[in-house]
Amino acid sequence: MHFGPHSSHRRVDLSSAEGPEFFRMHDVIRITALSRATLYRRIAEGKFPAPVHLGGRACGWPRAALQRWVDDPEGYLDAHGPADLNTRA
Repeated sequence: MHFGPHSSHRRVDLSSAEGPEFFRMHDVIRITALSRATLYRRIAEGKFPAPVHLGGRACGWPRAALQRWVDDPEGYLDAHGPADLNTRA
C-alpha cells in the first residue's frame, strides 16, 4: 500500500549538526507519527531501523539510521534484514 504525500507533509531533516546523536522512543514516536506497536512491528519486518543499546536499559535510534527512514519510509529496508526481537544480548 502506498500513500501519496499529505498536503501538510513537511520534510524532516535530522542531519543538522545540532541535536542528539541518538533519539529515544518518545522522540521517534513524535518524529514518525507511528505508534510504539507499529514501530516494533516494522522493526521485526526490517522496515524500520532497530534501536541500539546505549547502556543499562537505555536504547535509542542513531540519527543517521532514522534519517534514512525519514527520507524514504515506504522503500526503507534494514541492511541487516528483519530483526529478531526475542533474543537477549
